[in-house]
Amino acid sequence: MKIDAFAHILPPHFYQKMLELEPTIPQKFPFIRIKSLVDLDERLNTWPDDNMKQVISFANINPEDFVGPDQAAKLADKGNKELAEIVKEHADKFEVGVGMLAMNNIPASLHILDKVKADPNLMGAQIFTRHLGKSIADPEFDPIFKKAAKLNLPLWLHPVFDQRKPDNNLVFSWEYELSQAMLQLVQSNIFKKYPHLKILVHHAGAMVPNYKT
Repeated sequence: MKIDAFAHILPPHFYQKMLELEPTIPQKFPFIRIKSLVDLDERLNTWPDDNMKQVISFANINPEDFVGPDQAAKLADKGNKELAEIVKEHADKFEVGVGMLAMNNIPASLHILDKVKADPNLMGAQIFTRHLGKSIADPEFDPIFKKAAKLNLPLWLHPVFDQRKPDNNLVFSWEYELSQAMLQLVQSNIFKKYPHLKILVHHAGAMVPNYKT
């Protein structure tokens, strides 16, 4: 059995709610046009290998980038419940789901981590290289790492573009963003503070496994 530990999806009800908030999402984020990303039936009907299962996490359409703290937390919570239901209903295809947080509402996100821990169909939460224009290593996000370590919940680290840069591209920029975030996290001493913290890095660890000094 093969398990893809970083497969993306946008649950249909969550996606429709985001479209209500921002109808131009498909134009702003061209990857949304991948049908199997937003159409569950399409994904199930074109499943590539019967000996493969997926760990599904949200594509990087984050409520925190579109709405205020309270609404972002509610959308994340509802999205997580929908994701968990998809895993439960299609357990032959999906091993587990990865929850979403609202990093513009840290107190609510800490409660979301508790809910993720209690849900057998979810296993951890997704974070990004940057949130709200800040590095994931910013002290503002420290409570998330502390809570995840306490609950023994892994965090999935996914890249986003640093909007200060004029030359962002999917070929090289995301690999750099991941590698830079990994360095910043280590430099922040996060693993000294929380030695049992688990972070899964997308794109096979980006540049780090292949970079020799």
